[in-house]
Amino acid sequence: MDETSILNELKSLILSKTGIRTITPADCKRISIEISKTLNKNVSETTIKRLFGFAVVKHNFSKFTLTTLSEYVNEEYLDVNHVSAGANAQSSLQNWKELHDKATRITDFTLKGIKNRSGMPYEMTISRKFAEHDFEDFFKSDHSFTCFISQPGYGRTILLSHLAEIFINDRQPIYKNSTMLFVTAYGFFNKEHMTLNFEDQLKLQLGIHPKDSLIDYANKNYKSTGGKLVIVIDGFSELVLRRDLKKQLFESIINFICSVENNKSIKLVMSMRSTTWIRFYDCIRHSSYLKTKWFPGNYFNLNDVSNVPPLTEKEVNLILSKIHRLNSTDINPKLKTQLKFPFHIQLYYQLKEEDPHFNYSTNITFYELISRFIQDKIYRSNYYTEKILFLKKIVQLTNFGNKGTAVPKDDLIGELSAFKNAYMELLSDGILMEEKSHEQFHPKEFVRFIHPNIFEYFLFIELLEKFHLRVDSEFFNYIRKEYTGSQSRFQLLQWTIRFIVRTGDLGALISIFDLELNNYERSYLVLFIAENLDYRAKYSPETIKLLREHNLHDRIIKELVNFDFIDACYKESINVLLKVVDTEQNRLVYHSLLAIFDILSLNPELISSRLEILSKFQSDNWIVSPNAIVKLIHAKIIDNEAHGEGLIESLEKSLAAKKEADPTPDKAISYVLIMLLGLFYKDHKANLRLIKMILDQNGKVFNRDSPFLIFALSRYGLINSIINPGKKADQLENILIMLDQNKSRFKITRYAESIIRMMQAYQLKHKKQYSMAYNFCLEPLHLFKTNGLNMNCLFIYNLIIEIFMEANDTVKANEYKYEKLCFIEDNNIPSLIFLPSNEIKKF
Repeated sequence: MDETSILNELKSLILSKTGIRTITPADCKRISIEISKTLNKNVSETTIKRLFGFAVVKHNFSKFTLTTLSEYVNEEYLDVNHVSAGANAQSSLQNWKELHDKATRITDFTLKGIKNRSGMPYEMTISRKFAEHDFEDFFKSDHSFTCFISQPGYGRTILLSHLAEIFINDRQPIYKNSTMLFVTAYGFFNKEHMTLNFEDQLKLQLGIHPKDSLIDYANKNYKSTGGKLVIVIDGFSELVLRRDLKKQLFESIINFICSVENNKSIKLVMSMRSTTWIRFYDCIRHSSYLKTKWFPGNYFNLNDVSNVPPLTEKEVNLILSKIHRLNSTDINPKLKTQLKFPFHIQLYYQLKEEDPHFNYSTNITFYELISRFIQDKIYRSNYYTEKILFLKKIVQLTNFGNKGTAVPKDDLIGELSAFKNAYMELLSDGILMEEKSHEQFHPKEFVRFIHPNIFEYFLFIELLEKFHLRVDSEFFNYIRKEYTGSQSRFQLLQWTIRFIVRTGDLGALISIFDLELNNYERSYLVLFIAENLDYRAKYSPETIKLLREHNLHDRIIKELVNFDFIDACYKESINVLLKVVDTEQNRLVYHSLLAIFDILSLNPELISSRLEILSKFQSDNWIVSPNAIVKLIHAKIIDNEAHGEGLIESLEKSLAAKKEADPTPDKAISYVLIMLLGLFYKDHKANLRLIKMILDQNGKVFNRDSPFLIFALSRYGLINSIINPGKKADQLENILIMLDQNKSRFKITRYAESIIRMMQAYQLKHKKQYSMAYNFCLEPLHLFKTNGLNMNCLFIYNLIIEIFMEANDTVKANEYKYEKLCFIEDNNIPSLIFLPSNEIKKF
């Protein structure tokens, strides 16, 4: 092996061991330090620069230098003596065992490099079952080559490393006597080697004489032992070459595949990004023979140009269990969905290392992962200034996202010539991709962001600069106006919230609630704000002080008086807000809201625990004490015979004495507690009077589409449909249906909508339309069960039983009676809390 070959091999092995993809002069000092730490021997920074071409080479490298570098990469197969002797003669293998041992040593070294470069501890990574099956199918087939294809970040390198370990270590029967050579393209190919063909390069690696044939070697071994030679090549994405050189490389590989012909002795496995594969496939697309030699895999998707699927839920659980060493069911399901893309896994691992309790319900984790990905791949990389300018230009050419996320490559000619290296790294690191499109039969190339979330990040940065880093109502209104109907709109709002919380200008968050948002968006953003505040509070103690200064809790509480108990974000928001609460009065509000959930669950233990907390607060300025109301309800639950003497009359007097047009949050919560209390007592007509009194006192607010008043009206309509069916109930039904059909205007909640469905079911029952009445019960029952609203579930069960009893369908009635009893038992509900179905009219 000549000196040039040895030096080229040393360079590629050093880069592989240190994890450097594109070396710069600054990296040479780091390599010199690493060698000194590892071997306690010195190879100067200047010598390393000479090796990689950053300094002039005035003489040959010394034997000490070559020996030290060889020792550093720990590669026994590097024959330094050949270099020192200056011999150009090639050694020739004597038998297949020598080739097998040589290939195994090279494969072992490649695996060591992969493990050293893994973004998280390698033992936490997993083998992909689909890849094992695909590889086995390919190995048994008559196909000559296959390729694992995907966008960047799908873990193809780790996938190949696990396959190689299974092949080498497990030695399954089908792989017996077979040999694997695992190399990386960025170390295997370089400009000096490009004049050689593919087989010559393989022979150079394995020490086979140039005049000998690798294919003949493999065929002889296959005939005698049945063993095959599997050549695995990874790292094409890190091979930074001119396009003409990369095409020459592809043609060299294709020539080798053609040379193999129909021999079963050699199998070629590659790993490429989708864009790289498209270019490779362009070289073979017109050859029917080559296309028959390609094994596409069992999961090839033509639209995505990929055969590597995202991680399955089972695979995500397995990785998470290794990271957390706990039950993966404790992890947020939404987070699991995000982690199905492997490039997020290592960033999530870093987050968990910093904060073991990092586990949020909203996309805060996802935005944190995207931010870290951008920090690592752009802001802390080479040419970061040029990369940022280039990405900003793409965003501008899309007209800030209004023209999609892709731009014609021709429009970037100026930037491509100025920022060539930055552009190549953006492609290599999976930020950008090139794609072809045919317009009027003429191919046209486009450049776009691979992941929409990264595009949205830089779009947000551009908008910030457009508004001179000032985030206010004007900024939010611009997003609302310009991105209505766009998927980017909601993501931009979340990037904005994250930015505001990070910078501490919490007063700007209030402008969000003035936007036209549907109930889901509003509720989700409240939770997103709460979780961002909680995350900020962990590293910034001044967060609570800022909350107090900007009265943000007071504004958020106004959003919570819509009482959407079915929205999953609602309860979670309250629990998170309690972690960053600023005053005792706000703490009382949050615990009172949670007390409503406890009551609806009919769990005496939860209510008892909440009472202990509520008893510590002063509530003199409330209409009624939350603690007193909850205590009465608790007594009714644990003792069905408990009574509140003169309770309804007392509450009526209290409401009459405090007539106010606009209910404050504490008054709205008091009203809901009073409504709940009335359900546990027999005087339901008095309860109806209480709700009517609340509606009469706050009628003006209802005209302003108050969510609370709609909530109260739905309760009022439901009770009327039960105890006063007739003209009044019909009028209320028409009003509520109109509100329901205009959700965007009246901001009707999912919970209020479910109550309206119950009212409609009662109305239909009175009209003897039993089948329709039953159907109207099913969705609310499912929603109530899903959200643990057991009290509502029992009312629905009673209604369904009543429907079937009136319809003379005793079989179905008995079926639901049994289901109701099982439900009560499964949820540990005191059996005498609620009235049996034959007393439903008293409700």
